Amino acid sequence: MIGLDILAIVFSATEDEVVLAALEAAVGHDDHAAALLVELLPRSVYVGSSLVVPEIWPEIVARLQSDFAAERLRLENRCAACAPPIEVRTLKATLEDVAAAASEAARYADLVVMRRPDFAHWQSYRANVFEAVLFGSGRPVLVVPPHWETGALANHVVIGWAPRREAARALHDALPFLVRAERITILSVTSRGEHEDEGPHAAADAAAHLARKGIRATVLTVHARGGDEGEVLLREACAIGGDLLVIGGYGKSRIREFVLGGVTRTLTQTSLLPVLLSH
Repeated sequence: MIGLDILAIVFSATEDEVVLAALEAAVGHDDHAAALLVELLPRSVYVGSSLVVPEIWPEIVARLQSDFAAERLRLENRCAACAPPIEVRTLKATLEDVAAAASEAARYADLVVMRRPDFAHWQSYRANVFEAVLFGSGRPVLVVPPHWETGALANHVVIGWAPRREAARALHDALPFLVRAERITILSVTSRGEHEDEGPHAAADAAAHLARKGIRATVLTVHARGGDEGEVLLREACAIGGDLLVIGGYGKSRIREFVLGGVTRTLTQTSLLPVLLSH
């Protein structure tokens, strides 16, 4: 199998340590790994306004450049200690342009790794970058919880299955992890009686598809019984010892997901496991 080109998007070597740890765990023998460090550029539009005195603007820029150089050095030292070493790149962009720039950079990778954004503030730049990459890059995104207990990744892969396009895409994008996994569970959460719901039958079809590739998977169906499907999926994935959750991202419209909630939003906000998302 051709090796993966894996890209981690980081804003801080310290704050994004879980991203680097997940990148180390995800990279295989034939894969290439790179960490893209984002440098947020100041906007000179503020010069001359009441916010910034023009005379001190060069000092502000010099301080930001010095801080970024120190951050890049910390990241380079961290990545050099990895086996194999991780390449370090830089993405320079203003706060207004960073989401689009990150999405464009992600198109030239097979998999993108990011820390889970904070959705508490809807203008969070991490959230903006995450959604831009997920929707605009055409690449799967591995989202790592900020307090992930680093260790095993993809020894037991849990596939949150629903008979939808996004789930089929996620199943395909997860294949590099599935071929290395010790255990795979295709988990179908249904809110109706089994005889009324195609989910369990579709999950069996997904398992048969993997079997034709020589990949063995177990099918498990859980009834939501009126609960939030995302919470049920996450609870069951943790209960059976999963260490990577695979789902299709945003089956509904983005606005409807934001207002009403949904499986994607629940998992990207609360999951204690790394989540592989495809859209």
